[in-house]
This record gives sequence, structure tokens and C-alpha cells, in this order.
Amino acid sequence: MRLHKYLNVAFLFLLLAAFSACKKVINVNLNSTNPLYVVQGNVTNQPGPYVVSITKSINFDQDNVFPTVSGAVVVITDVTAGQVDTLAEGTPGNYNTHIITGTPGHTYKLYVNAANNIFTASSTMPAMVTLDSLYTQPSPFGGKHPELVPEYTDPTLVGVNYHYYHFMEYKNDTESSDVLVRNDALINGQVIKQPIGGDALNPGDSVAVYMECIDSGVYVYYSTLNQTNNQNSATPANPLTNLTGGALGYFSAHTSSFRSLIVHP
Repeated sequence: MRLHKYLNVAFLFLLLAAFSACKKVINVNLNSTNPLYVVQGNVTNQPGPYVVSITKSINFDQDNVFPTVSGAVVVITDVTAGQVDTLAEGTPGNYNTHIITGTPGHTYKLYVNAANNIFTASSTMPAMVTLDSLYTQPSPFGGKHPELVPEYTDPTLVGVNYHYYHFMEYKNDTESSDVLVRNDALINGQVIKQPIGGDALNPGDSVAVYMECIDSGVYVYYSTLNQTNNQNSATPANPLTNLTGGALGYFSAHTSSFRSLIVHP
């Protein structure tokens, strides 16, 4: 997945700054840093097995190859169902579930022991919200590229609770590098027809969108990841993670809904 390119964000930002349209030159200190563990885990409402990947971060001046971490102990517990699943390593650094089933409303806990480095996280899978349709519309400012609109009905919530959404956009089988998240703080209980960002669309493009319903901890991760990418700083902070123990990354229990289209002239 694309998340590796976000997780060591201080170094990624340098790349983005160097190749941005303004061609601004930033003088920075490229001192080496100690590699950090990067944990990425997902449990969804789709059929398993689910995968937890463990790698290590790299420095700016190294090849874009992230070392995998083998031999770790990885356990996911469905706290609601009282079910414990010890994952098996398939390909190097990728650990697969056996028996866990993703169920909305259930809370899942992740435990990782990598060379006596302990990382834990907890995530509760929200109720399912279906992506009802996906379409394009002309840019309101007369732009060349149409806007992409996912349409769905946000359930009504009472009180301070919110729904949180993460969108993954693929254009011609390539995932957009943009971080696309929103909450329903101002749109609670409405039919949502707000365009999302992402890559510029052209006639003939094949576009797919996955809408994930995520919990608050994962929303904070993606939101701070987005803020980090937009920081006007040579040394932005890493995004806030729901993992304990000093690892980068996230653990997410979420639902997923999918739509696709072909962009017409």
C-alpha cells in the first residue's frame, strides 16, 4: 500500500518540496536517524484473511526499499467476541489472520512483539455506511477537469459523536497520493454529495473509490498525516498514531464500500 511513503514523513516532505510546482529550494540538514518500526494493520467487514505488515523506516539518502520485519509475534483479539487470533507470517513482514471476522460494532486489539519491542493498538469498527453512487460533475469554476462525487447518506447521530470517513481513489489502477478524509460535524444526517479531491480526471479514465468508515483514532491519524503533508516546514512532525510503543503507522477496524466508473467526455 501507499502508506509507506507517508510514514517517514520528514523525509517524504523533502521530496515533495523539491518537486513541487514552485521549485522552491530548501536547505535542510539530512542527518541520519535511527530506523523506526512501521506497523500497518486492517480488519474490515470484507472476508479475511486480514494482514498486518511490519517494516522499518529508511533515511532520505537510502534506496526506496523498506526492510521487512520477520519473526514477530502478532495477535489480534476480537474483544467483543472473546476471540484470539495469532497471525502467521506469509510473505516476509506480512502476517495473516486465521479466524477473526470483521464485524461492525466489535472492538479489536492488536499486539505486536518484534525483537522484544512491544506495540499495541485498539480500534472499534463503526456501523456500515454504504457508498450509494459515484459520478462526475463539471468543475464549478470552469476548470478543465471534472469533479468526482461520492454520494452516500450519513446516519443521524445525537450528541458529540461523529461519523468519520476515509476515501481511497484509484485512477487507472493507480492509487491517488492525496489523503481524503472527512467527518460529519456539519453534515450530520444528510445525503452527502460533496466532491473529493484526488487526481485530475480525463475522459476515458477508469476510476474506483473505496469509502471506509473509520473510528476517531484512525481519523486523527489520517488528518494529521494530511496536515503534515501540507506543512510549510522542512522537518514536519510524524502523524499521530493509535499505536503505543513508539512505532509509526496505524491499526484500523473499518467497513468498506466500493463504486467505480469510466469518465465520459
